[in-house]
Amino acid sequence: MRAARLHAAEEPLRLDDVPMPEPAGTEVRIRVGACGICHTDLHIVEGTQTRVELPITLGHEVAGWIDAAGPVAEPVLRRLRLAVGDAVIVFGGWGCGTCRECQGGAEQRCPTSRAPGFQADGGYAEMMLVPHPRHLVGLRSLDPVRAAPLADAGITPYRAVRRASPWLVPGARVLLIGCGALGAFALQYLRLLPDAGADLLLAVRELDPARLERASEVGADIGLLNGDPAMTRELIGGAADVVMDFVGNNDTLAHAAAVVAPDGLVLLVGEAGGRLPFGFASPPVESWLTTVAWGSRDDLRDVVRLAARGRLRWEVEPVPLDDVVAAHDRLRSGAVDGRLVLVP
Repeated sequence: MRAARLHAAEEPLRLDDVPMPEPAGTEVRIRVGACGICHTDLHIVEGTQTRVELPITLGHEVAGWIDAAGPVAEPVLRRLRLAVGDAVIVFGGWGCGTCRECQGGAEQRCPTSRAPGFQADGGYAEMMLVPHPRHLVGLRSLDPVRAAPLADAGITPYRAVRRASPWLVPGARVLLIGCGALGAFALQYLRLLPDAGADLLLAVRELDPARLERASEVGADIGLLNGDPAMTRELIGGAADVVMDFVGNNDTLAHAAAVVAPDGLVLLVGEAGGRLPFGFASPPVESWLTTVAWGSRDDLRDVVRLAARGRLRWEVEPVPLDDVVAAHDRLRSGAVDGRLVLVP
């Protein structure tokens, strides 16, 4: 079968012919319908992403159909009401299943976790192996090609909004830095909050006017084309109670620290490798800093449920697997609306 693999950092991906994976034990083979292309994939190719084992088949936003199962997996699939041929999305946080994090429902935080496209072969291929049926979520009525980005672009901002929930009270000022695919999902989740969503002030800081226009279509009240911290505070009417940084470089983190309120929250989502000095002078006194670790399996189920009910809007552009290098170049240049998904 064909797979797009990275053999060394800073080298182009290669389309290789690799053996068809055969599921054993608890493993399940997925016929890939589509695999989303993420900025993290670019970081892996560039050699800046940690905990990557090469050579590797990239891809962690995977949806498709159950194609075959190992003998131990078959009864587990039946208990999950899944069967060969069913459309599924793959949860990528493959933990040990027994540690405190896994037992607490945060398998993606398992200290020995392995993830597709990082330490295990992922979805830039015609087929992939998933180590256990518990990592599969049925797609209901959703098309796997359209659903693939929910595995990361969908669940990561969902978890970010969940983590920020204590600050998301009526009237709270929320600033999103960067509004690509993840930011657009975050705006929708914020507006869907049952108690405060309609009463939040949502602002987006972006470099791209077209993204600001799309942000306004999915819930943003205010759009800022870059600008300094004083301008941000003026336009949103004061310091931000919550800042979600979907970029994560030095400049965006510095901006977040400069505009967040005392006792406010800076939530780092983007993995551009930025750093933020920490002390009593900055960020403001008693403010909070945290990160997001992907999303949990329950988060993914919630997102699939919202999507299947038509509560979410997102765009995908299918790209043939053969064009993976050109697709990476497009994403790197910023010439992408929505989410590119590779189709074998």
